[in-house]
Amino acid sequence: MINTLAQSRYTAFISYAHADDVACFDWITLFRKELERGLAASLRGVALPPVHQSGDNGPVAGVLGPELRERIEQSFAMVVVVHDNYVLSEWCRKELETFVQVFGPEGCQERLYIVALSEAAVKQAQAGEAWQRLLPAGQLWMPFFDPDKRTQPLEIYLGPQLVAPPFKQQFLRLREDFVAKLKAGASQAAAPIVAGSAVAGAPAPGVAPVAAPAVPQSLLGGAPAPATAATAAGTPAPAASAPPTADVRIYIESNRHEVSLWQPLGEQIRRRWQALAAAQPQAPGLNLRARGLPVEQIDLYPSLDDADGVVLLWGKKTPDALVAQINKVENKMSPGRDAAPGVVAYLMPPQQSADPVPAWGWPVLRFDAAAQGTIDVVPDENDELQDFLQRVLERRLQRAAPAAAPLVAPATARTPGGGT
Repeated sequence: MINTLAQSRYTAFISYAHADDVACFDWITLFRKELERGLAASLRGVALPPVHQSGDNGPVAGVLGPELRERIEQSFAMVVVVHDNYVLSEWCRKELETFVQVFGPEGCQERLYIVALSEAAVKQAQAGEAWQRLLPAGQLWMPFFDPDKRTQPLEIYLGPQLVAPPFKQQFLRLREDFVAKLKAGASQAAAPIVAGSAVAGAPAPGVAPVAAPAVPQSLLGGAPAPATAATAAGTPAPAASAPPTADVRIYIESNRHEVSLWQPLGEQIRRRWQALAAAQPQAPGLNLRARGLPVEQIDLYPSLDDADGVVLLWGKKTPDALVAQINKVENKMSPGRDAAPGVVAYLMPPQQSADPVPAWGWPVLRFDAAAQGTIDVVPDENDELQDFLQRVLERRLQRAAPAAAPLVAPATARTPGGGT
């Protein structure tokens, strides 16, 4: 049975082997966080349920528990993450089998994403009896493995959680296809559609293959993207008033002169954010994540559309160099009013000014940088820093708020089952 987004309890059910997540240094957990964050950023105004990630792999044999089966049925899509342990897991096979039984061939084409962390593992899975029996011929999967080391997944982050371009290239293909299906699912009526029939308003199944270096053309494609979710009638849409998830991101510049300055500066901003959050219940509490942003290499990054705020450093730069970097950062962010707020931290030393510093469209705040471990804004500009954080919060809440005409139909509330 194929249902609408409004009937879905989970945006996606991630089917994976817990041992693979451990072996790959929490790769699957980090992927799930990036998926939740990326979908929320792309679908402002659409209330999305969470992504389901089970805490462990479950038993290796026996009957799939009714609670877990219900969660698969109530998920908009399934993301299968394949590495060595997934191939050996009978439990993972049963999760896939349940998805196929519930969603049918239409669901496999529209709602099943296969993320390959190892070329050898996904080929082994394809050759197995279970996949050949369960999945349609030519089912696409996406290579998320290192093209030079095909048994290892792509690194998700370049630095402290700064998304790496090779991962982001593949991730954006998956996300954008998924976003299109979620939009279609959000606009559908709540009446379920029998698996195998056409999904009203959904885009055509599958994603056109896109060539990538050193990866066979037949193995590409946008991993067929889900469209709507299978769920029992009466499953609730998430509450429209729910506060934002743990995704507030303020990027703080890192460069060859101030390589690690973003860390103590981030801690000072974090303390102020906590004070701001304590006074405003809707603010994400401890969710501010300061990130080192290597501005000198910014041309390598597709975009900064995930930034909620940006802090550039005016250390040893000339004014012209600073203006050029401001322009580069703005070109990487969402245009117009949707652009993330930005400020320039005027570092003293090496700079020195007893008076406020003029800006080029961005507020310039003076910071005492004599002791880098305790760097902080000068007292005269406390209010300006507070104003910057307030703008970050207001933009974050606006992006998370439902549209005036909600796309997701209201539903009766229910208490979720066990932890995901």
